[in-house]
Amino acid sequence: MRIAICEDEDKYSEQLVEYIKEWSETKKIPIEIFTHVSAEKFLYDWEDREDYDVLFLDIRMGSMTGMELAQIIRKTNRDMAIIFATNLSEYAIKGYSVDAMRYLLKPVRREDCFDCLDRVYSTDRIKKYFLFNYLEKTFRIAHDDIIYIEKFAHNATIVTNKGNYTFRKTISQILDALNDNLFVKCHKSYIINIRHMESVSKTFAIMSNESEIPLSKNMAKEISELFYNYNVNRV
Repeated sequence: MRIAICEDEDKYSEQLVEYIKEWSETKKIPIEIFTHVSAEKFLYDWEDREDYDVLFLDIRMGSMTGMELAQIIRKTNRDMAIIFATNLSEYAIKGYSVDAMRYLLKPVRREDCFDCLDRVYSTDRIKKYFLFNYLEKTFRIAHDDIIYIEKFAHNATIVTNKGNYTFRKTISQILDALNDNLFVKCHKSYIINIRHMESVSKTFAIMSNESEIPLSKNMAKEISELFYNYNVNRV
């Protein structure tokens, strides 16, 4: 989870960093934090790094305000969660024009920061990643890109449209690391990504790459319900 802070006062920036790190340790969710002292500095860095999940944004900063920065961001990015953290309560209504998730008054309270991060992490607006070692290197792959995972002997293989990756881990360890309810153990040797299901029967799930993944008898009904609910909610 990649989190940016755009704040020109050190004491508020440092406070947010402290809260975010505490949230990460409590939830066991890996994070990266990037701090910026002005809207201009954020935009300069953003050209090379447009994959932030969350932005904690002050409003009154230098020559460009946080609201102006948010308006620029929204021209090309509707997914990043923007959370205003400021002393200026009169801007709260304007926050809706840039689809701000929340408006927090300084000094930000720990529980409010935690609540915002919980909400962001539980929605589909952030990109979740799975970290694993492959060929003596550590890789990260977006949950959205994983079609299914197959276990064979002591190894597991991640199947994606971009290639397959094999590493040593158990099915239980993988599910714990994914921490995503759209990944389901459908068989003793398979984890499927509900996002990539095309159809389902009593014995097989057909995936987006046309693979037929077997379903255990006691999981067929649950998989069918998850598939239905996921697609109904997306309509």
